[in-house]
Amino acid sequence: MWLVLLILPVGTSVFMVDVFSAEILQHIPIGIIKQDRSQLADKIEAGFKANPVLDVALECHDFSECEHAVVKGGLQAFVVLPYDMERRALRLETPVVPVYSSGQNYLTNSFATKEIRTVVSSVGAGVFTKSMDDPVKVQLQSVGNTSGNYQGFLGMGLVTAIFHLAGILAAVYLFSLTFRDHRVREYLAAAGNSRTILWLATMLPLGVVQSLAMIGVYAYTHRFMAPMTLDEFIMTAGGQVAMVFACNGVGAAFVGLTGNMRMSTSAAGVIAGPAFAFAGQTFPIMAMPFAVRCFAFCLPLTHILKVQSCMLLGAAGKAHAWNSIEILLGMALFWHLLAVFMLSTRWKKRAERERELNLRSVSIMGDEMEEAK
Repeated sequence: MWLVLLILPVGTSVFMVDVFSAEILQHIPIGIIKQDRSQLADKIEAGFKANPVLDVALECHDFSECEHAVVKGGLQAFVVLPYDMERRALRLETPVVPVYSSGQNYLTNSFATKEIRTVVSSVGAGVFTKSMDDPVKVQLQSVGNTSGNYQGFLGMGLVTAIFHLAGILAAVYLFSLTFRDHRVREYLAAAGNSRTILWLATMLPLGVVQSLAMIGVYAYTHRFMAPMTLDEFIMTAGGQVAMVFACNGVGAAFVGLTGNMRMSTSAAGVIAGPAFAFAGQTFPIMAMPFAVRCFAFCLPLTHILKVQSCMLLGAAGKAHAWNSIEILLGMALFWHLLAVFMLSTRWKKRAERERELNLRSVSIMGDEMEEAK
């Protein structure tokens, strides 16, 4: 009781406050295409390297190299220092520095582009006279998802987070019913005394129904939130099915671990409830402490959101979405195997206990009948 009333909510709150009150985001990986070899370009590059928020991880030889790194996830943005930048600035022609950011990570991009603007402006102000307020301008552009919007980006993540929570809680409810109602022997008898059949008869309908529901809702909402092609939708739907079965496995494992509906529901709510805050869509995972990053990696939601984000990049993102789908399939297999082992053991012990209780009840009733005679 104390675990549910006090320890879990207080511990979770302190945990979240520690994450979101951490230091500023640091070391966001960016790339540079240095077409201009002037003193101004060198100072801007040095400014990027000196900035604690930015990390110049790659100096690209051409545009496609940096673009590929952004799509792959190795870079969050890259800057093009154009030809004759310093010469044009000295002529008061206001050269434009293009900044290309990832169209699949809105929040992290806002940190990176803000710092890039600051560095370019401060270097420009320090080099030139007061004849121009803004001698070098920054132009922001997106790599992939050029027609997307933050509302759609966030909305689709919230839809997925709802099904992530529902998948865990539904599995907790169904698998804990037999323990709550003391009907393990009855359910096993209906399954021909086969724990494997009982598992499949519970898990398969749950997973299929929830998967179809999630795909149906996604098919309805993606039209105006995150438009995509049929191939992209099919790949996303495959990832969503893997996520649903992974969540069902997590919920079943909670029941196998606790053997109690209230404890399993509480644990599922505490872990899956705030999952959206740790999945990388509202707060960058790279800015979280190491332990929290590990927790985020263990959440199926983190990986399905990566799949959905990759789809925003079109054909280029589909190849990188497979990595997250493979992780989800591995999670589903792991949690189901763990849940099968723990539940099978609990079903066996609980069935024996119910049998003993029934025999004891029959014996007591027999004694009472004899006394009545």
